[in-house]
Amino acid sequence: MLRNYKVLKGTASALALDDDKDPHIEIRIEAGGVSYRIAMNVRSKESPHDLLYANVMDFQHAELTAELAALPMGLTDIRGDRKDLAIDYVRGGMIEREDMDVAPFQLDGPKNDLRDFIEPIVQEGIADKSIHFYAFGEAWGPEKNKPDEYFGFEPGNGIHDIHMNQGDSGSFSATSGPNQDGALLIHFSDEDHWAAIFLGFQSQNWNTDAISGRPVGDNRGGQGRGEGTRRPQPIVASSLRIVAAMINPVNHPDGTEDETVTLVNRSDVTTSIEGWSLEDSEGRRQKLSGSLAAGEFRTIKLDPENGGPQLANKGGDIILINADGAVADRVGYGKSETANEGWTTIF
Repeated sequence: MLRNYKVLKGTASALALDDDKDPHIEIRIEAGGVSYRIAMNVRSKESPHDLLYANVMDFQHAELTAELAALPMGLTDIRGDRKDLAIDYVRGGMIEREDMDVAPFQLDGPKNDLRDFIEPIVQEGIADKSIHFYAFGEAWGPEKNKPDEYFGFEPGNGIHDIHMNQGDSGSFSATSGPNQDGALLIHFSDEDHWAAIFLGFQSQNWNTDAISGRPVGDNRGGQGRGEGTRRPQPIVASSLRIVAAMINPVNHPDGTEDETVTLVNRSDVTTSIEGWSLEDSEGRRQKLSGSLAAGEFRTIKLDPENGGPQLANKGGDIILINADGAVADRVGYGKSETANEGWTTIF
């Protein structure tokens, strides 16, 4: 469980990017004459490294936003003083797993990575002090005689874990708990308009215990429904889409298993897949042939013995490549989406 679950209210004054193996977007916040730093994760230490996110530009939650707008600037202790402000992704009805997409920290192209969604709204806030930021997470400081490592103000103060804080296993399980999830809410106070950014890790399980916040059994899928995620990135125009995959099939008596990928032709005409291929996260590729009739679904058995894709249960990508070698579709999944053996993952 988090030790200092709080919400920080303030205005943005600066933005920085760190450049290490655990990158964050760093936001300097001013509140009542005190400086703070918001440290937002943009990459997971565990595979798969790309984060889950939801960028809600018209956030509607009248009860919560009214209470937040009335808060004083600075830190508010949620666990000790304002339990009514706690955010819980799993139980709160504020965000659903299927509302979240997967995006890398940085990727060429517009509106397809976390920097594209987070940086512009922070820059707008730096220029307009009527925009108020509310960061939910774990607070630290004040760190006496220790200037902030990114912005240099003293004493060091800040808030991190601005993401889902339950459903973790392994070394992170100790900090799991219900009613302590992180998020960044933004209030455009002149217009009384709200936006929200929700973040999570693909390795987190969405079936969690209501008391401990830890996963309810290792053999249950992350949402209990087995959905994967379509990667938000530029793709060539194509009527063909990956719609499902059997990632964790039940083994045959001889120990073999049949991993499959299902395609659909969404168009009203027959489409050739001659020269097309399926590829996994490691670049293993399998050629396709034939064609799909209008509206046809086709399930393709993967052939790893001959160099074809292998769908790792720990998480990965499935990529559809067209005859010109361009990405026609790309989907991703995490470990939690494959935990139900014999279940089909839907994209």
